[in-house]
Amino acid sequence: MIRPATTEDIPQLVDIWLRASLLAHDFIPAGFWRDRAEDMASRYLPGAETYVLEAAGRAVGFAALNDDHLEALFIDPELQSFGHGTHLMAHAMSKRERITLCVYSRNVHAVSFYRRLGFRVLEERTEPLSGEQETLMVWSRTPGEAG
Repeated sequence: MIRPATTEDIPQLVDIWLRASLLAHDFIPAGFWRDRAEDMASRYLPGAETYVLEAAGRAVGFAALNDDHLEALFIDPELQSFGHGTHLMAHAMSKRERITLCVYSRNVHAVSFYRRLGFRVLEERTEPLSGEQETLMVWSRTPGEAG
């Protein structure tokens, strides 16, 4: 089941975000992610349109949107590779005509995942907080309008 996030979900979502970030972005020091957990809990998630994927009565992942930009898509690391991310993205894509997102370029698994969903690369750039290269991607419901 996918539902809108509530304030009560935030601690569990931050836990998923942190564990998944540490795993997917092992090229960035762990302290970088730990230092941002409070901002995620107090600013980013409460300020976003966030959807929670529940299984067996608990949150297993979430997608957070700000307007047409996907800010976050994270699945509990213990439950990855079962289609949960695809399910959440299908939900987000059903709510928008166009979505942009940024993903660390070195996270080749994620870049490939978004390509399979129909996203295309707009540009490569440096993410200012981490100094890492990131890929800006876009998807549009109407072919030829993603860009």
